[in-house]
Amino acid sequence: MSNLNPIAKFIFALPVAGGLAAILSAAALGAFSIFRDQPPWMPLNATSHVLHGPAAEEVIDVTWSHTALGAIIHIGSAFFWAAIAIALFRAVGTAGRGAAWVAGLGTAALAAAVDYGLMPSRLTPGWELVLPSFGVIAGFVGLGVGIAFSLDLAQRRQAATAAGSGQSANSIPEGAAAPRPELERMRRPTPTELDQRQQRIDPAGLVTADLNWRDDRNRKQPGGSARSKEEGD
Repeated sequence: MSNLNPIAKFIFALPVAGGLAAILSAAALGAFSIFRDQPPWMPLNATSHVLHGPAAEEVIDVTWSHTALGAIIHIGSAFFWAAIAIALFRAVGTAGRGAAWVAGLGTAALAAAVDYGLMPSRLTPGWELVLPSFGVIAGFVGLGVGIAFSLDLAQRRQAATAAGSGQSANSIPEGAAAPRPELERMRRPTPTELDQRQQRIDPAGLVTADLNWRDDRNRKQPGGSARSKEEGD
């Protein structure tokens, strides 16, 4: 049996997790940018330093070459880390709200370690160019919260779907046989025994009648002879 967690499926979880992670992370960065008397899009402009270099941090206006490029990089990064979190969540195979939040926040911590510990300075998100350290941390926290909430939403949606269709994993224990109808239990008391008396469609004789029965004394007739004999005795 596979250990993959079927709750966090890419079909639903990835678009929601990637989108929500990008939004919450950008919102946190924008809020700290406003706190520093800067436009909220300054962290996105700074992200474009990948192409434009350190001069990107000095751009205040909204431009296609800086703001739009930074937004595209930001969204792509959020979807990348969301996919990593979903893959880890599926591989662990543990469902539950706690597991979703551990996967989301843990992936955000991993993203911070990779972006600022392994990547060269030209390939960092660039947030550090316009925000202090706690502002950068807030951006990664927003990323993790968005992923975690989406994983939790995905598994609750999957559980509700399974419950509505009667496919709950706890309805029939693994390895147990499905319950048999009453008539089937009468026909087969044990797996190796077949009760021929229950082969009739109407085993109780409430609807059908003996078509061979004849109310006469003719012993050549199969039905009436036996019944007449019994009545005569």
